[in-house]
Amino acid sequence: MKPTKPTCKICGLEKEVTFKGNGIKYPVFSCPNHQETDRNEWELWWTKYHDRYKDKEFWEKPKDRPSCIVGYFCNEFQKFYGYTYVLDYSNPIPYKNKEFVAARKIMLMFADQYMLIPNYIKWVFEKRVKDRKRSVTSFGFFSTPEIINSYFAARAKSSVLKRSTPLPKDFLAWCECNYPLIFERQELTTWNDLNGLVTHIKSYGEENIEGYIVREAVNRKMLPEGPEYKRLEE
Repeated sequence: MKPTKPTCKICGLEKEVTFKGNGIKYPVFSCPNHQETDRNEWELWWTKYHDRYKDKEFWEKPKDRPSCIVGYFCNEFQKFYGYTYVLDYSNPIPYKNKEFVAARKIMLMFADQYMLIPNYIKWVFEKRVKDRKRSVTSFGFFSTPEIINSYFAARAKSSVLKRSTPLPKDFLAWCECNYPLIFERQELTTWNDLNGLVTHIKSYGEENIEGYIVREAVNRKMLPEGPEYKRLEE
């Protein structure tokens, strides 16, 4: 359904559209016969809401989440292509335009995993768009179930830990800082090596460097309580 063109509340005349703003231009809907008293919703969004994606607090508020999604997309589009994404200004109310409809669809499909949405948007640019010669002409592309399901499938595949999967860099940095001797005593680069430390403490007890490192891995949820071995794929 096409959006209703805004009309003056006083005379019913269709409003004229002009653009204002420094850098980013946003529409101003005004009646040629009457001075506007209504606030400009697009001006409000660009000056107050469009960069709320930078603050985790706003992602956690459902009412602000659509603005976070659209704002984050516009920022990533600018970084990827080098020019500004032009929003659909056919409606004087931002939250009724196509981009916000697409944002709410994305919210529904991510549900309580909404903090993955920024990662998803980056993933689409990096994995599905790739070449800057391919133009993304609509944010609606990001809200298609096929694209979102592809993202979740890729995420599930990447989360499978193999014996040869490297241990997290921050964990290895913690080991280097607190127990550097471990790298002389044991091989410790992969998840299989971490399971090897579990084997060690089952034989020699936990009051040693291997035990302290395993205890830290348990605290970080890298190993099951017990401690027990991490289940790994071949």
